[in-house]
Amino acid sequence: MKLIDNFTQASAASIQHQPGFRFTPTDEEIVVHYLRPRAVNEPIPSAVIADVQIMNHNPWDLLTEGSSERYFFSQRVLKWPLGDQWNRAAGNGHWKTTGKDMPIFSSTVIGGVPLMIGLKRTLVFHLGKSDIGENTEWAMQEYSLAGASLTPYHVMRPSTIFTKKNDSPSEALSSVKVPVMVYPDKSWVVCRMYKKRKHTPGAVANVYSTAEGGQVPFYNFLAQGNSIGTASSSSRTNISLEGAKDGEEVREGSNVKANTSEVGK
Repeated sequence: MKLIDNFTQASAASIQHQPGFRFTPTDEEIVVHYLRPRAVNEPIPSAVIADVQIMNHNPWDLLTEGSSERYFFSQRVLKWPLGDQWNRAAGNGHWKTTGKDMPIFSSTVIGGVPLMIGLKRTLVFHLGKSDIGENTEWAMQEYSLAGASLTPYHVMRPSTIFTKKNDSPSEALSSVKVPVMVYPDKSWVVCRMYKKRKHTPGAVANVYSTAEGGQVPFYNFLAQGNSIGTASSSSRTNISLEGAKDGEEVREGSNVKANTSEVGK
């Protein structure tokens, strides 16, 4: 079963939803209601997840303008024919796994033990084909089948009947469907692709003592984490409360000092 990559059909504009709709499935729902049926070519409850060969594209080509995340069905390809590693090269770079694989459990409990049905891993997109490529803000969560989800189960398929035509057997599909045992294709995955948010550091408040023992908070926005910038800022903000209350006196005192310095010259 080969994945047909039709990015035009996968565009967000081709999928119509009710106003206010937001696709927020749980990990279990992704595996049970979407990934496992897709792995055996069974109908899925919604067309919100499109078939896209992820490794043929850069991530910024797949997320349309204004969308913060999207889900895709994709088929992984082995890096080597006889190996067990998946090919992660994509577009102008490659996807690199980060962290540990997280198991996904079913809410169904058998013998007091929950069933593991899948794995979730996080990958980050790096520019360049080697492991030392440049890190980017693009990431995705990859859902794959594991444990109980890889066991065969019955699916309904049209029955095949044989007929004779000109004394030679030929086969035809019957309209009657019969249950068939099918092994799920573990190469199928669901990818939740998104762009990581930029965390802007908040202002750090440095508190300085004043002449009268009070405290005036100073918010250093420009020199955060810079000890030299902080020290220079503190020297400029060491103002007494009395001077802060009477701005005219402060400015007058400054003029007197300036005149004195000119006389000295």
